[in-house]
Order: sequence, then structure tokens, then C-alpha cells
Amino acid sequence: MKKEMKVVELTAPTYYERGVQYGEQAKEEIDISVAFYQRKFGDFPGWEKITEFAKEFVNASKDFFPEAVEEMQGIADGSGHTVEEIMVVNARYEISNFDWKPECSTGVYRNKTTGKNYIFKNCDLGPEVKKHLVILHVVRPDGFRAIGITEAGQLVRDGYNNCGLGMVNSAMLEITDHAGVAVPGTVVRKKVWESRTFAEAADITRSVFRTTSTNMLLADKYGNATDFECYPGGTDEVGCVCEMIGTGNRFTVHPEKNRGRVILDGIDRGLRLKELMTEAGDSIDEFKIMEILKDEKGYPQSINSKMSASWETVYSIIVNMTDDKVYICLGRPSEGEYKEYTL
Repeated sequence: MKKEMKVVELTAPTYYERGVQYGEQAKEEIDISVAFYQRKFGDFPGWEKITEFAKEFVNASKDFFPEAVEEMQGIADGSGHTVEEIMVVNARYEISNFDWKPECSTGVYRNKTTGKNYIFKNCDLGPEVKKHLVILHVVRPDGFRAIGITEAGQLVRDGYNNCGLGMVNSAMLEITDHAGVAVPGTVVRKKVWESRTFAEAADITRSVFRTTSTNMLLADKYGNATDFECYPGGTDEVGCVCEMIGTGNRFTVHPEKNRGRVILDGIDRGLRLKELMTEAGDSIDEFKIMEILKDEKGYPQSINSKMSASWETVYSIIVNMTDDKVYICLGRPSEGEYKEYTL
């Protein structure tokens, strides 16, 4: 396994040019990513049919955020792939509605004693994904800066910007989820990631039509924080309780929406996060959160997970939004090391 992720520097003035920078710098990882999804879709329905279907997602994305499509075209041109192949990597869940697996633990903590605000996540996917993860460092000529992490070729998965806005995401599953054309989650995240205010990001999150469910946790350095439980036809919102939010892929406002949930040893990772944050109290800082994210109660389906040879925590991200510091660990936090990144 590689020991750290490639940092892709995106500094050009236009979306297309930044896409070309992305494609050129991360060509090796994008090649691996595209090949991964070629295998994922396998013989059915076949790569040719999937890339043809991807054209419909290109059109849907143009209506919602045309600049995102410009950037994907740049990624394609820079890496030597077609824009349809890059769209498959971005819309892979909406295209297929993959079987859901328990994945990702996300949280927010507002430390009223120190005045520090944190957002964090453990991301759980297939371990082979670690081969094509990249960090995106955006420094635009207009002054906007951001750090994000994603599978190579995707626009972004989780990140933070210099407006003080942080976002982390995880998959959900609801009975009405279905494969179908919609704006891909990565395109929505890209627009949220570039938002200048919490209110703008929240409005974007509420406005999107979805075919598959997702959990979008937003917070900023000014103390705003909301968890959005999004599903086809609606969005429910959960605020901080006792200055914290903890999630583990479960609908909490309407728990009857949950399906496919198997909680081994009775572990709910969202509740476990809140339990650990409550125990830590005012001692919480980024280093305490690093320890929390190593927790293995209820292993293998724990916060720091390794549920099988094909599913585990592949990266961990912590953002100290007050001090604009981002910490990322490749692999399980108990086995890797956090590296600090600055905007």
C-alpha cells in the first residue's frame, strides 16, 4: 500500500484548465480509478453501455453546474480518457445503485471552552480504493482556496475551504432509492465545497433532486452545523445536541426509512461517536479526535472498521476549522499516520 496520497495542485484560472491540471498530475491514479470501475460494472451491463448511459448524467450536470462539466472535460483531456468515462467515476452510485454496505462515520464537535470547531470522518470502502485516492489543493487566482480528498477523477468527496466551510459525506439507503439519472453526488459536493457561506451550502444541499440517498454533514468555523439526511423526495435536518453531531449511515429523523442495516454487536457508530465525545468533553482537540477515530468497539463494524477483506476504513479526515488545519490519514487510523495540510 502507498504510504501517502498524491497532492494535486489546481491553480489555473478556469475550470477547464484546472481539470487539465488534475488529469495530467493524477493520470496514473485516474487510470487505476477508471479500471476499477470497469471491473466493478463487469460484464453487465458492460462498459460500452455504461459510458453511453453516462451522457445523460453529463446533460443533467450541465443544467445544475455547467462549470463542473467543464472541469470533468479537462480531467478527461488531461488524463487521456473520455468525459463519459470520467462521468462514470463520478456518477458510479447513481448509475448503478450499488448494494449498500455499512460505511463511514462522521461527526462535528464545537468546543465552547476553547472556541474551536471540528468536523471529521472515517471513510469506509473497499481497500483497493486506497490505490487511487488523491488530495486536491485548490488555489484559484480569485483568492479561493480549498483542500479536498476523493477518488481520482471525481470532483471531490470531502473537504474544507478558506471561507471556513467544511463538508463530509456518507452513503445512506432508503426504500425508494433507485438507479437513474440525477445530478451526481460528486457534482453536488463540488458546488457545496465552493460555497462562500454555510447558508449557501445548505440551500444547495436542500435543492437537489436525488435518485439515491446520502448524508451530507456541513459545518463552519463560526459554529454553524447541520446534518442533512437526504433521500429521493426529501431532506431531513439534524442540528447539534450538546455541541455535537455523530452519524453512522442511519436515518435518525425517520428511522423507518432504514433498510439493510445490520448492526453487529449492537453498535451504532453515530451513537458511539457521541458517547466518546461526551466522555472527552472539553479536552477535545484534533489529537483527541484522532484517538476517537481509532475506536474499535463493536469490531469489525466499528468506527475504525475492517469488516472484511473487501471493506475497511480507507482514510480519515479531521478539520480544525477555527485554525484552518486539515489532517488526513491514509488507511485505518490505528495503522496509519495523520498528515497536516494547510490551505
